[in-house]
Amino acid sequence: MRSPIGRIAVLTDSSCDLPQQYFKKYPIYRLPLIVTCGETAYRDGVEITADEVYRRQPDENFKTSLPLREDANAVLDTIAADGYKKVIVLPLSSALSSTCNHLRLIAAERTDLEVEVIDSRRCASIGLGMLAVQTAQYAMAGMNFETLKQVVVQMIDDSTVFFCIDTLEYLRRGGRIGRVTAVAGSLLQIKPILTIGTDGVIGTAAKVRGRNAAFERLLDLADGVRANGPEAPAFNLVVCDGAWPEEGKRLETALKKRLPGCHQLIHGSIDATLAVHLGPHLLGCGVQFLRTPPPSV
Repeated sequence: MRSPIGRIAVLTDSSCDLPQQYFKKYPIYRLPLIVTCGETAYRDGVEITADEVYRRQPDENFKTSLPLREDANAVLDTIAADGYKKVIVLPLSSALSSTCNHLRLIAAERTDLEVEVIDSRRCASIGLGMLAVQTAQYAMAGMNFETLKQVVVQMIDDSTVFFCIDTLEYLRRGGRIGRVTAVAGSLLQIKPILTIGTDGVIGTAAKVRGRNAAFERLLDLADGVRANGPEAPAFNLVVCDGAWPEEGKRLETALKKRLPGCHQLIHGSIDATLAVHLGPHLLGCGVQFLRTPPPSV
């Protein structure tokens, strides 16, 4: 469902991990990031999927790069053609990618749209997806552009996500950690749980041994965020998985039971870009507080 002419559109990138129905229901547009293997470049979610990355990953080395300028201008052209005049752009954190600055340069060249690019910082994967959905919901409820920009920044500050990865191997391949650390982690069955700080940098929230312990620690961490967070009247929950839908569903059920009363919960699957760096069998969850009363979904 698209808003009337003159209202606000939301543009995010393919790392948002939103299920397709959200792009149909809300004025949210998606820009594909680029995954490369050798000399071949693929548009994330268009020409390659996370499942294909997982299938080929043991034998091939993938890398990621910025969205194409022509793709960015094409989606902005579509937004303008659909009748929008203002756009909130929510790209992957500038600490993790140069996409944010890349899009600021492209947006500055547009004379047909008023574009605000906001660094998502600590919102990654489905956390970024939830940010896009909640932004679109406020926009559709009639929030003006200037107020919406302030509310988006506050939501970013009030969002926390956690990810448990099954192996350190792909972080090692990408140069994020050393080989000795990766081998030691594999031998000891250590499952790192990662989070993203207020500066957008990935850090370690916990290290546990074994999948069951990791599952429970994810719940504990999310519960702790909710218990120690602001006294906001509403909060959203997010869940994501990487080629592990049955565990993702189990985490979703457990999270709703542990943190009842959420405004909404979105469950997404990891995109190809993040799959390159994190590998398969990923689980994640997060909490987003809403200091501004949300409209009904």
